[in-house]
Amino acid sequence: MQNRPQNSQLKNRLQKLSNTVFFLLSFWAVSALAYDPMESESRSSELPRELKDVGITEQLGTNLDKLNIRLTDEDGKPVVFHQYLTHGRPLVLSLVYYSCPSLCNLHLNGVLDALKQLSLVPGKDYDLLAVSFDPKENSSLAAAKKATYQEKYNFPDNAQGIHFLTGDENSVKTLADAIGFKYKWEDKTKEWAHASAAVLITPEGVVSRYLHGVFFDPKTFRLSIVETSKGRVGTISDSVMLFCFRYDPKGSKYALYSFNLMRAACGLATVLVLIWLIPFWRRQSRKAA
Repeated sequence: MQNRPQNSQLKNRLQKLSNTVFFLLSFWAVSALAYDPMESESRSSELPRELKDVGITEQLGTNLDKLNIRLTDEDGKPVVFHQYLTHGRPLVLSLVYYSCPSLCNLHLNGVLDALKQLSLVPGKDYDLLAVSFDPKENSSLAAAKKATYQEKYNFPDNAQGIHFLTGDENSVKTLADAIGFKYKWEDKTKEWAHASAAVLITPEGVVSRYLHGVFFDPKTFRLSIVETSKGRVGTISDSVMLFCFRYDPKGSKYALYSFNLMRAACGLATVLVLIWLIPFWRRQSRKAA
């Protein structure tokens, strides 16, 4: 008689367990039928409206030397983009807008923070060009922005190598398209939607490197400038570093280049073998004589 209540409780528990399992299986089946992998993938890859048509598509190898782009410098003087390629120095180009409340300031801060730590001198080893893509901004705003950074980073003696430029809509759009820089105006926020990158250009006007973001490793920046200059600036140690390291776009830094390391090791081994063999050959030749 005592086993009957226990059996009854066991049956009730089993019944509840079976109901729970049935519910979970039913839920899983309905979810599986309703799941569309293609739709899910498209949703996950769909960008917010504000970020559509915004970003940077790298245009490595593009030659900007023939671009007839007219701009205005911070002193209000008309300039041509090509004139900054006549000094035999690489260019560091950043497209920004000077009234930007956040990203542009962070980007310029990051660029100048990195450059300030280098022994390379703007106006001698490279030129820095900040170009506003907002056609409403003028040279007065550019001059005020440059003065702010000039005071913050204390580069009065090297200010001739740092330029803050503006331009009309067609000129700036032509330059932006040439380097793959996409931006657009957002009426809702009353701001420009854009990305950020420092674009390195060779003295011949060829797009050589994109350094994305707002924080930059000074060593990476230095080696990028030296490599872009094609050996016109830098030291012997820089050349050794560039022989042993190659830029990794995924990691945004220089990584060991195993092939060149193997070449160097083989060359060193050959030299050591020759150092050992030459005296041996001389002794053998003397004995033979």
